Amino acid sequence: MKNLTIEFESPMNVDNGYINIPQGVKKSTMELFTNENGTPTMIEWIVNDGEFIEHIGLWFDGKTLVDYDGVFELPKEAIKLIRKAGYKVPKDII
Repeated sequence: MKNLTIEFESPMNVDNGYINIPQGVKKSTMELFTNENGTPTMIEWIVNDGEFIEHIGLWFDGKTLVDYDGVFELPKEAIKLIRKAGYKVPKDII
């Protein structure tokens, strides 16, 4: 099965631990990776053709997302990608 991807443009900020620093509107691509069983395990988020690259780890209980790591807040585009793959993202995890 081919990995699902989504492309979008959005305002980007960098959090340095103290403040968010606006970076302007950037083009992004997110790709959803799965394990040998087809369960999503990670989203690779590439901003501006490699200017920033972030990996978002994903953990599921059955078809429900129970945890993620790599970003402070799960972007709405990542949620769309996970749901497009047929998995649930509960409101209390985002």
